Amino acid sequence: MKFTFNASPNLRQSQSTKQIMLELTIALLAVFGFSLIYYNSVFGSSYAIQEIKLMLLSLLVALITEIAFSFFTKKDKTFDLNYVKTFLSGSFGWVTAIILTLMCPISIPPYALAVATFFSIFFAKLVFGGFGSNIFNPAAVGRAVIFAAFMGAATDVVTGATPTGVIASEYNWLVVNPEMIQEMMNEIGGISTLFKGWYPGAMGETSALVILIIGVILAYRQVIDWRVPVVYLGSIFILTAGVAVMRGVGSYEGLPGFIWYPLVHILTGGVVFGAVFMLTDPVTSPTSAQGRCIFALGAAIFTVLIRIKANLPEGCLYSILLMNMLTPMIEKGLEGKQLALRKKATIIFSVVALVGLGSVLLAGSVIEAKEPAPKVFISTSDKDVNKFEAKIVSKENQDGGLILYKVDAQGYASLEKADQFNSFDILVNEKDGAIVSVVPTKVVDTEYVGDKIMNTAFLDQFKNKKLSDKVEVEVNDAVTGATFSSKSTVRAVEEVRKDLGY
Repeated sequence: MKFTFNASPNLRQSQSTKQIMLELTIALLAVFGFSLIYYNSVFGSSYAIQEIKLMLLSLLVALITEIAFSFFTKKDKTFDLNYVKTFLSGSFGWVTAIILTLMCPISIPPYALAVATFFSIFFAKLVFGGFGSNIFNPAAVGRAVIFAAFMGAATDVVTGATPTGVIASEYNWLVVNPEMIQEMMNEIGGISTLFKGWYPGAMGETSALVILIIGVILAYRQVIDWRVPVVYLGSIFILTAGVAVMRGVGSYEGLPGFIWYPLVHILTGGVVFGAVFMLTDPVTSPTSAQGRCIFALGAAIFTVLIRIKANLPEGCLYSILLMNMLTPMIEKGLEGKQLALRKKATIIFSVVALVGLGSVLLAGSVIEAKEPAPKVFISTSDKDVNKFEAKIVSKENQDGGLILYKVDAQGYASLEKADQFNSFDILVNEKDGAIVSVVPTKVVDTEYVGDKIMNTAFLDQFKNKKLSDKVEVEVNDAVTGATFSSKSTVRAVEEVRKDLGY
């Protein structure tokens, strides 16, 4: 008789899987709690309620999917409550639902989240044999479904372009000119805002501060392997610092380019969230410590390459899925006695690091750095502006002689469908005919492009402008579709001017 032995990592874990998942759930809910506080404080309770609805919907779809699967895969096809409870308690579908929801923006349509949750649970996990047998991170698969099938879909809950979208679409992930650096950082709020996460974005991915604190606690509790986020974040820092040095990225507020530029990469998008909650998934990552370090390094390389070369605002998600596919190869390469494989693992890690650094620097050398665009001004007297249709939906008298106008105006989206309108709240002072504020409340133009009109730097140009004069604002980027969205904003103001007799 022949016996075949396969080496295992032989790790001992004092905590049970259920205990680990419980602590992970609490950690994720803490991140969700921060998001609720932010949206409730900045946008109002209706936004916080919307978040709760989305979370409950995803949990409900996950629950129904797993219950149905447990019933149809049961041999006798009878409903056994104890069997269902046992199945659910060992599947941990709620963790996937929570992570997926936190990866999505608050503007995601409920039906899109429901479909993505179903794909996450059924196709990415249950079809492979359930928890512990899946190849891909289920939540990452669900988010990829949203990117592929529902990218242009959004509800009326619009909170503006995210920093990741702004950097990717407007600045190509690279700015060298000091003037452009300052302009970009003004748009995204600066390093401190990115670190604290006090800005709209994916519901659970914005606050690096909160996630890192929770990550330290989880690492101390041995819920996650600290090596993974350290290697991943550290590698991204080194790779992007290399790009900054090679391309001569200027300083920002006293910080040299090789410091602030890597920090922007780390603090935007889902990088920190992915490092703590997704790359550390024990099911879809290698079992050995050396393998997990190689896994994290590979994910960092893919993240940076996707960001600076692919036509995508985010690289973390797809880097995770790509490394999930490579996990079996990493495991195969590190088979055997773990102590004897340290030298081999070091060689593999070094080779991957050198190849990755070379690839990133090569890609970084051909990025077209964003340079200042010629200044373009749009005025209420421009003929192109008045080609758009606009209509006053309502107007309300406010205290102090103020009037609040709600105006709909066509923009870029109207080129495809004439009934598509952007919506604005325009507050004016009737006494002196000055604009108090212009606030877009709904932007239907292209995501990450048209919605940049919600940036404070653009909207502040309207403040204190006299309606008796032509209202003129500067558009910093006259190439993108945001030119049409800017015209839409000015057209809305022009409709208010007409109503007041100017």
